[in-house]
Amino acid sequence: MNSTVAIVVTYNRKKLLEENINALLNQKYKCDILVIDNASTDGTDKMVSEFNDGRIIYVNTGKNLGGAGGFSFGVKKAIEKGYEFGWIMDDDSIANENALESLQQKAKMVDYNFSFFASLVYWIDKKIFPMNYADFISYNKNNSINTADLISKYKIAEIDSCSFVGCFVNLKIAKQIALPIADFFIYGDDIEYTRRLSRKEKAYIDFDSIIVHKAPSNIGCDIRYASINRIDRFFYQSRNGMYMAKRDGYIFKRLKIFIKRIIGIMFKSKDNKVKRIIVLIKGTLAGLRFNPKLEYVDDETIKGE
Repeated sequence: MNSTVAIVVTYNRKKLLEENINALLNQKYKCDILVIDNASTDGTDKMVSEFNDGRIIYVNTGKNLGGAGGFSFGVKKAIEKGYEFGWIMDDDSIANENALESLQQKAKMVDYNFSFFASLVYWIDKKIFPMNYADFISYNKNNSINTADLISKYKIAEIDSCSFVGCFVNLKIAKQIALPIADFFIYGDDIEYTRRLSRKEKAYIDFDSIIVHKAPSNIGCDIRYASINRIDRFFYQSRNGMYMAKRDGYIFKRLKIFIKRIIGIMFKSKDNKVKRIIVLIKGTLAGLRFNPKLEYVDDETIKGE
């Protein structure tokens, strides 16, 4: 067993998953691969089995748990199996061959005193993918020199949170907090989880660890432009965002975002404006009542979050 396991959540995208697995198997720094299949019906299981590689662990969840449920399931499995590090990503994340090697080197540079490292994510056009860009710490004058030193010498910078497209987690720290919130289903689970991790220990982005995110577009998750068959899923984005705002005390800031999105729909959406606004309203109101369950790996976990 390797010290690191890539945790890949997939659902009915076997061609992308196949490319993802090949990229992981070709990493200069070797890792195991934990494929969490949210009950795909496109022959994903057969495709994975054809690799016939002992480093690949395939688990079918039996039902679609959503991205959030899949990542929660995967992180729990990785901790239970005794891995030191979990490299979390979607099935459309294609890592450069030295991406994991760089993460391991940077982890050693900080004496393994970190909660997670984020890879730098590009889209297929070779430009930075805005949706997957990490949230940087707001620095003051007293520590700006240290920040410049980190970037110039080590090609890292301290961050608050990141997406689940190349999130290299120190599972020693992950044991101390609750798992990613499975009840989120989709949207926001990565930001919520990594923020909790960074409160326990510093987190960084590694500018030398590169992943290409083969998402359908580089717009990201924007309800203004989403196709009609994807509008309903933005209920979860609004609900989960309001839940975090309520819990962390920035409801008014969240309401400003809500108003800005409604205005954006009115002026920029080309169709289904009423439906988009209704989904936003329903999700936002649901977030005020939403109280998701926090799951821990075991009863000995410290629950002081």
